[in-house]
Amino acid sequence: MAILMSALTPHPPLAIPQIGRESRLEVRNTIESMEELAREIKEKNPDLLITISPHGPVFADAISILNLEKLQGDFSDFSCPEVKMVIETDQGFIRKLKENAVTEGIELITLSEADLARYNYPPRLDHGVMVPLYFILETGLDVPVIPITMGLLEYEKLFRFGGVIDRTVEELGLNAIIVASGDLSHRLKPGAPAGYNPYGERFDRELVELLRNRQYRAVLEMDRLTIEKAGECGLRPIIIMLGAIDRRNFTSEVKSYEGPFGVGYAVVGFYPE
Repeated sequence: MAILMSALTPHPPLAIPQIGRESRLEVRNTIESMEELAREIKEKNPDLLITISPHGPVFADAISILNLEKLQGDFSDFSCPEVKMVIETDQGFIRKLKENAVTEGIELITLSEADLARYNYPPRLDHGVMVPLYFILETGLDVPVIPITMGLLEYEKLFRFGGVIDRTVEELGLNAIIVASGDLSHRLKPGAPAGYNPYGERFDRELVELLRNRQYRAVLEMDRLTIEKAGECGLRPIIIMLGAIDRRNFTSEVKSYEGPFGVGYAVVGFYPE
């Protein structure tokens, strides 16, 4: 019982047919790679799907999980309320994960509906979860989902939390798949969402090569100035995911990388040898 595979996916809402329409042609490599990953995930037949997003309720001092038995979401923020999804969580897994995180001295908040109301956050899935889930659910996979949101913790602690996920999966006798959702630099060229910065291309190139060459620990040691200037949102989800496969011998496959709109989209699969 273990982590069957893991993945890095971007989360551009325009990858959804009803949202992107003709613009999807600009990211067809990304879409085809995400469809391929989704098929691989379905073929693994996991008991549990764990997602890690940078766009849920993000705290400076803790990682968080939406702790409701059922969660739903739609793309109304992107003028597409008709595309919606409903998922179930695994309450037993969430409880055990929190218990193990506390033992490791890692701050993990499980958010009830009352907690979310107190923080003025809606009790629904964010697009960082929903975009990759869209492709996975299209395959017909129907398993509980654990929607984790990264925290702004130091990288080493996030990496250790990935190890906590791995041990919890093992202790509960589950087969799980982890999907880290994150875009890379948002500053790849003039007109990009966060403006242009030459560090953006450097960050994306270095990170993708580290993942390609299985230098997973080296991701934690990337130059902090490069990270800051790149304007990324995916590094912390990636670090948590890499921590979850650290004890195991995982190889990687970079399925695609592109950035036609000034945001880097990398699709990478990680597989046990």
